[in-house]
Amino acid sequence: MASGEAQVLTHGYCFDGLVSAALATMLVRKEHGASLSFGYRSCGYGPRLKQIPGAWLSGKVNALCDFRYVEHPRLTYYFDHHITGFASPREEATARSKVEASKGARHLSYDATYGSCAKLMADEMERLFGIDMTELQELVKWADRVDAARFDDPEEPFFAKSPALVLADIAEHHADGGFITKTAPLLLDRPLVEIAGAAEMRALSSPIAAAKETFLAHVRATGKRRGDIVLVDLGESRIKPAGKFATYVAFPDCTYSVAILRTQEQLKVGVGYNPWSGRPRRHDIASICKREGGGGHPVVGAATFGAGEIGKAREAAERIVRELTD
Repeated sequence: MASGEAQVLTHGYCFDGLVSAALATMLVRKEHGASLSFGYRSCGYGPRLKQIPGAWLSGKVNALCDFRYVEHPRLTYYFDHHITGFASPREEATARSKVEASKGARHLSYDATYGSCAKLMADEMERLFGIDMTELQELVKWADRVDAARFDDPEEPFFAKSPALVLADIAEHHADGGFITKTAPLLLDRPLVEIAGAAEMRALSSPIAAAKETFLAHVRATGKRRGDIVLVDLGESRIKPAGKFATYVAFPDCTYSVAILRTQEQLKVGVGYNPWSGRPRRHDIASICKREGGGGHPVVGAATFGAGEIGKAREAAERIVRELTD
């Protein structure tokens, strides 16, 4: 259990979630005092966790960022931009009503038109709390670029061609609660180039770069074209997923990718639109993934399954491919 007078809960293994945790730290310090002790928790969607337990909101001040909403009187700050942040419009309306009734004790900022939670938080912290975000503009810009895939080509993020992208790679592989606890406060005080260049970070980034090359080779070998869709089935492979844009590097002309990937604890069916394909997006991927028990954004999403549910994962992937074909 993460201990601390202030609890910051954020989307784990995600650069936007990491930056959002840093911004939440800044907000809580400004509004509630810099002397508070902090605890951090990495939240991840999975077959056993669709919503955080209320017991995790154990601080005097609690902030939940970049993750699905949970109604609780101890939730002080909530920020999110996922279209699946609320289970339904009714849940969102009820949440807003309860926050409004708190008369300023609680705060909710939710806007699915934002490309990243960090950008939403930065704008709201300036607009509602009068916090000068000038010194963190570069950090927020990179979080927004990464989460919204605002790149000229897939090679830039895949091969991590800047310190921010190196750190994003590390976050996607290592941003558990301990990593966020150490790294989120650093983002408020040190430049990205210094953090990413530290010996500890270099030790984490070098194996990731090598793993990406291996993963890319497997994607090239196993990817199957279904019209303008590429289906990658690594559900029975022990190859560790490395690099979310590998399919677009391997198959640059595909419009969509559907990938069955295995981690230590679960199977994931990841779905994405290739913004570099030159063709328009025809489907809302978040809605498609929501029907499979997952969620995400209009351009990228995922559904998760138990480690032994390869049959269910493959059936879901086939349904998604058929829907994207329509």
